[in-house]
Amino acid sequence: MCLVLIISICLLPLFFSQMRATQRMQVLQPQIQRIQRKYAARKDPRSKEAMQREIMALQQRHNANPLGSCLLSLIQAPILCSLFYTLQSLPASAAGNAEPLNGIDRVMAGDIESSSIFGVRIADSFGTVVSPQSHVVIGVAVALMCLMLFAMQWLLIHRNTPKDAMDSPQFRTQKLTAFVFPAIYVVSGGTLPFGVLLYWLTNNLWNFGQTLCQLRWFPAPGSEAGERKAERDHERENRRRAASGLPSLEEERAAAAREEAHVRREREKSVASRNRRQRKNVQLAKR
Repeated sequence: MCLVLIISICLLPLFFSQMRATQRMQVLQPQIQRIQRKYAARKDPRSKEAMQREIMALQQRHNANPLGSCLLSLIQAPILCSLFYTLQSLPASAAGNAEPLNGIDRVMAGDIESSSIFGVRIADSFGTVVSPQSHVVIGVAVALMCLMLFAMQWLLIHRNTPKDAMDSPQFRTQKLTAFVFPAIYVVSGGTLPFGVLLYWLTNNLWNFGQTLCQLRWFPAPGSEAGERKAERDHERENRRRAASGLPSLEEERAAAAREEAHVRREREKSVASRNRRQRKNVQLAKR
């Protein structure tokens, strides 16, 4: 658990960078979809290359990287694989049937393997434990992992998707993944060491908290979370204006609308007066 906290705190700058990159890509989605519709009827290779060039040029102009949202997962994947390999190798290292693993000798491997959390050794999996209590602990850990992942994906899909994109095939695919990945967790969770499950569970809890932060401060434009943030920003700006003795946003817009209407009426009067003068001049010229 401490490993997850240390890694996640170190990766916080990347998290904020990823949120900004994701926001830029979401802002560009309507323009990307227009480009895709432009080339939808063209199936030749040249048209496909031209479409890709236009999309890449658009992303470069706005400094948007489509791979920016995958950076955190790519960084954490080697850590998870290393942890899995280390815990899997502990029994063999403790029994002296394998070479020391990166400085972990037989004695240290035995100490690590014998350490337990909630009565379950960190190197044990669902298939290797015997006591019913250990099965229950591992089952609860897997269930919490699945619940956190499902809740996180459900929030991102239903609260952070622009409303105009909810009728697209991609949205239906995303709704399906909210059920597919937790099902994969159920299958894989029974084979993973308990230490890996704890790492994964703690990481999911941290990611769930980051998802809540994303929905509050970095929502997608046009999404339900984006509308809620716009309302909060609107109310906060009105409170700031009231404290400073300034008119509210509504009063400012009303004043601007009145001024615009006044300018329009004056312009119409000026045009009508000019037209009258022109007609009068025409009548005088005819005489």
